[in-house]
Amino acid sequence: MYGYFCERDYEGDFPYTDLACERRRANVSIDGVDYKKEVGIGGVWERIRISSAEGEKSIGRPRGIYDTLKVQRMDLIDEESIEDAQDEVARELCYLCDREEIIPERILVVGLGNGALTPDSVGTKSAARVKATMQIREFDEKFFDSLECSEIAVCTPGVASDTGIDSAIAVSGICGAIKPDAVIVVDALASRAVERLGSTIQFSNTGILPGSGLGNARRAINKESVGAPVISIGVPTVIDSRMFWMDSVGERDERVNPGLARRAMFVSPREINDIVDVAARIVGGGINQAFGLYF
Repeated sequence: MYGYFCERDYEGDFPYTDLACERRRANVSIDGVDYKKEVGIGGVWERIRISSAEGEKSIGRPRGIYDTLKVQRMDLIDEESIEDAQDEVARELCYLCDREEIIPERILVVGLGNGALTPDSVGTKSAARVKATMQIREFDEKFFDSLECSEIAVCTPGVASDTGIDSAIAVSGICGAIKPDAVIVVDALASRAVERLGSTIQFSNTGILPGSGLGNARRAINKESVGAPVISIGVPTVIDSRMFWMDSVGERDERVNPGLARRAMFVSPREINDIVDVAARIVGGGINQAFGLYF
């Protein structure tokens, strides 16, 4: 069960993960948590529903939907598989809108992260591939109506170390100005399993906590903080190096020097440039397909 570690009883510096599907064992029944696995056209889905306070405590996540798509690693994927993955992203976004009773006439797409740091650039590169359409209505409403798409605005608020402004504050300000029906936030994530790096996409309707994967959590971007439903999309690009010092059942390998284990770092695959580029194509293309201009 490598990659499925339950944190309910753990105290200490266990390797971090942003993925809900890595925060439980698939063969353990947890009250308030529903888990199922299914095969889709573009990959394998793991679907988690957290419905109670006990479930929140067990998984360490707010109650809501956490759906994870596993595809072939993105630097090795072919064009047909990229299109299939885009289809899956589009269908999942439509499903989450229907589930939340969102009529997506106006959408804000937010690309989080540091675009100058490749493992952290999934959000900014995905946002760059989304075709903004809100300005079209302002100039030619009749032409916009003929496009049969949502009004889409795109922003990349950067990181607080560069701008001095917390991402949640920036997004909240934009939401106050344009009043979107929904916010789609894209960011890079951390995983515990090497095989999930660059091959997994997580969707959630509970928002996102920027920077949490690197131990620098900022203000949450969720419905309460920005005033609109938030759908988060994340792709794991880094892994905690402590994961390599665990044995097959998730216990610390006693052969590892404790001093070395404390000097942990986040690492990414050497093919990270290609992984991020394809991830941006899949996520950005899926958003366009679901709500915007897809050609």
